[in-house]
Amino acid sequence: MLCAAVGSLMVTEAVKLITGVGRSMLGRVALFDALGGSWREIKVSKDPEAEPITELTDYEAFCGITPAPASDSVPTVTPTELSGMLEARAAGERDFELVDVREIGEHEIVSIDGSVLIPQGRILAGEAWTELPQDKEIVFHCKGGTRSAAVLAAAQRAGYTRVSHLDGGILAWVHDVEPNKPVY
Repeated sequence: MLCAAVGSLMVTEAVKLITGVGRSMLGRVALFDALGGSWREIKVSKDPEAEPITELTDYEAFCGITPAPASDSVPTVTPTELSGMLEARAAGERDFELVDVREIGEHEIVSIDGSVLIPQGRILAGEAWTELPQDKEIVFHCKGGTRSAAVLAAAQRAGYTRVSHLDGGILAWVHDVEPNKPVY
């Protein structure tokens, strides 16, 4: 309930600020008492002794910390690229493991030929690392890409370097490559 109440207020404020309609919460703070189911308002005013802010502060430098280098992107494979990879694998020109991290019921509805089912829960619990090859490339996939991205991150933390995941998951695969297969 708390998230919904606060989220609703935030969305309402965004709409008011964008459209210019209504009285915005600028200069005020709303406090929500979830147990009492009530709102309180606190007025916030400028500190008359505070210096005006004229430029943004580089907080990393101000705090003496070095930001971690951001990875440019999560290694992904498009459905079309994966289709080509599977053709190359069938021709003996490429070796990789395609791992479906969905649950068995999902895999039974629709799957990509040549994939191996190892559910996300088993991988994240540490039960399936021995089933994943260290010596060849691995492509993870799930329904839409969220679970496979989580498994990809866990695999990278576990020392796997030749890993990627199917962008958009099996839904994108069916849409782009095998439109006659079912979706759920």
